[in-house]
Amino acid sequence: MSETNEVEVWVVDRVEDEIAVLVEEDGDIIVQVAAALLGDLAVEGAILRVPLGSVGEPMWTDATRDIEAEEDRLQQGVRRLDELKRRDPGGDIVL
Repeated sequence: MSETNEVEVWVVDRVEDEIAVLVEEDGDIIVQVAAALLGDLAVEGAILRVPLGSVGEPMWTDATRDIEAEEDRLQQGVRRLDELKRRDPGGDIVL
């Protein structure tokens, strides 16, 4: 099947029993994919850029990991946590 130039972004939520559970970037769609299809990319928290085939199906074996996006999201999370800690009068926010 030929590829389009379109790419979807998915996040690996978890890997259980050799099945990777992925969430679409906007959080609306969840899919299960054999972890073997993703290979080394089947890592919890990995952000994947997945090209679409000619009829719009994700081409999981051609996915790539977006390390830069992962680092950006981690920093966003750290900033949010810092903000919550500053606003917490009891100082009991713990992750």
